[in-house]
Amino acid sequence: MIIKKYIVSNMKEALVRAKYELGGEAVIVSQRMVRTGEWYHFFKKKELEVTVAVEETHITKNNKEFKEEKVREDDDSSLYQCSSDSLKERLEGYCKLHGKKDYNLTLEEKKDFLKIVLNESLIDKKRELSRINVLVGPTGVGKTTTIAKIAAREYLMNKKKVGLITMDTYRIGAIEQLKTYANILDVPFEVANTPTEMDKKINELNDCDIILVDTLGTSFKDINKLNEIKRYLSSIDEKINTYLVLSVSTDKDTMVTILEKYRELKYDAIIITKLDEVSNISNLWFILENSKYPLQYFCHGQDVPDDMQVATLDNIFDYCEENFNNDGSSKQIT
Repeated sequence: MIIKKYIVSNMKEALVRAKYELGGEAVIVSQRMVRTGEWYHFFKKKELEVTVAVEETHITKNNKEFKEEKVREDDDSSLYQCSSDSLKERLEGYCKLHGKKDYNLTLEEKKDFLKIVLNESLIDKKRELSRINVLVGPTGVGKTTTIAKIAAREYLMNKKKVGLITMDTYRIGAIEQLKTYANILDVPFEVANTPTEMDKKINELNDCDIILVDTLGTSFKDINKLNEIKRYLSSIDEKINTYLVLSVSTDKDTMVTILEKYRELKYDAIIITKLDEVSNISNLWFILENSKYPLQYFCHGQDVPDDMQVATLDNIFDYCEENFNNDGSSKQIT
């Protein structure tokens, strides 16, 4: 008898994993809700712990059958069905060149295809964090939560001394949210009420390895607020890295406008958020196809710091493979 435990989001995931690893004869022994995460994870969420058992003699036969069934399911559709016509044409050419039918590429072939068609600088030439890093972007894209994720990653995992500054004095809730994160992580937090205060606040965090600056969210149509952010940033004497935070749930036309209008703030790279809130990945591929700036991180949930990953091709592809069907639509839970 083999007994195995799975930590999963739902019972369907447990059943799929059990069938894949243990075969169709596996039976559920117990299930319970548990809190998961490392010791440093202050925002632990509850997940489902499922215990499964199976007789050892059943495993080899059933596992083989399941793998064959899975291959058949994957043969009929393309991961890039929702992408642009030009990308589809290039995919067709790639498949013909390699003698592949029905877009039935292996995982490594899919990654190879993307390396060919996507701008290399989007993935491989990131703007790594400097001492001062500013996040800009429209209201509601998740800048404050993203700053908390970066702060937690750098402070807890990379052992950096981190400081936080906000210039978003328009929303009291934004100040309190970032202050709460700073208190949990036990890192210094400052508020710059005016552009002239910004350089002073940075000097007060002079012993920090990394300073993360939260800016006020604004519509790309609000030229006055964009200019105000520019005045804040211009008051900083040191070199800064500026990251545009863009929600993948934004419609394509608006994305194009945001990418263009925020160039006024001279952003260096892009952070994609809310990948977990979309029903297909067409907007993600749209950004990858059309942006001229490196992709730094992608975010897919509210958990700090877990729901953020460095935007490597492997990380992006693995997330999409796990969370979206081959036609680019979200995997439905039943």
